Amino acid sequence: MSNWNKRIRAAREAQKMTRKMVVQKMQQFLPESEKAVTTRSLISWEAGEREPRVTVGVALAKALGFEDVADLYLDSEPKLNPVGQQRLGEYRSMLLHTAEFTEKPEPTLRLLPVYLQPASAGTGQWLDDDAQEMTEVDESVPAKAEFGVRIAGDSMEPRFVNGQTVWVKAAQDANNGDIVLCTLNDQGYCKKLRKDENGIALISLNKKYAPIPVREEDEVRIAGIVVG
Repeated sequence: MSNWNKRIRAAREAQKMTRKMVVQKMQQFLPESEKAVTTRSLISWEAGEREPRVTVGVALAKALGFEDVADLYLDSEPKLNPVGQQRLGEYRSMLLHTAEFTEKPEPTLRLLPVYLQPASAGTGQWLDDDAQEMTEVDESVPAKAEFGVRIAGDSMEPRFVNGQTVWVKAAQDANNGDIVLCTLNDQGYCKKLRKDENGIALISLNKKYAPIPVREEDEVRIAGIVVG
């Protein structure tokens, strides 16, 4: 009996599984075309009379709790002939295309400040530059974001809703059409910036709100451009 056959039986007995239990567990990992596997199949594998096909071997390894199907078939110091090497390559290729057996990269996390005082998407609220908390964010937040601000109001719906955190890249200027975080006469706003021959205005995405024109005597300061 070859070592891989011994490992099948040893793994099954270590988990106190009957052959019927192994076959039943294999069913959840087998494609429809291979579900005809029976306890007689397992007996023949353990006896070294046959060996399973690639897809069946993957299901068997998973049913027996092997993290890598190669651990089921390889000795600690394997000596494979060309046919064995080809078979090993087939198994590895199968595993690389099976989500359960491939490593998932750890999400990249970083800390960004989020201002506690909301920027208004309605009538305007003061943006307190000092009150902030550091928040851990993942890759769903754009890489160019430098800080976050919570939205208050519904004037930027449907894109941004009340209570949502928007992510901002710091900037002192912006182009026509940018969504900006700005202050207008000491009131904080999140609005779409309009620059045209008629001047500058802050535009709400919610059509029930009228544009806010920026007059010559107004003091407007752009704090950043919304990037997510």
